[in-house]
Amino acid sequence: MFTYRPEKFASLYASELGQRIWAFLTRLENVARLETASELGKPAVEGIEEQLLAEFREDVLADRVKQMVGHMVRQILEQRDWVLDQIDVKVQSVPFTKAARYRRSDWFTFHAFRNTSDPRDVVITDRRQNPTLPAGTRWTFYATFASPLKAAVAFGVHDIRQLRQEVHLHGYHRVRIERGLRRA
Repeated sequence: MFTYRPEKFASLYASELGQRIWAFLTRLENVARLETASELGKPAVEGIEEQLLAEFREDVLADRVKQMVGHMVRQILEQRDWVLDQIDVKVQSVPFTKAARYRRSDWFTFHAFRNTSDPRDVVITDRRQNPTLPAGTRWTFYATFASPLKAAVAFGVHDIRQLRQEVHLHGYHRVRIERGLRRA
């Protein structure tokens, strides 16, 4: 189902440990864990940390082994239409301290900022650092999102192409988030 090109990890991959790790990572339930973590905007390996430690214990703590795991995870996800979003994302866990985050190829990362005097007034932009935002208002960072589903549900944006065009033209897209009604 999956193919792996070991490149600089050829000798480690050829070992019994390398073969066992590849078999572990390509199990359907572990691929689903990698994708779930990615869908949640987390580094993919966060989805398999516990299972990896349970199966390989201290064998997975060596830096070279962790690097190979990351290399393998990248190739697995790329074969499932995920693309690299960001490298060296800090992870507060064992065995990883940094890892890569992935996104769907049709996802684009946006950042939302709230008006400090009216939290329902939100602007969406494609930059978190030095964004172009409406003048005369104080804005604070609110959230980062990439999923079209999150854009639709949280911000009422149903056309990502149109959002991208408006952000490209004006630097931002302004929305008003009305309070949702709760069930009684």
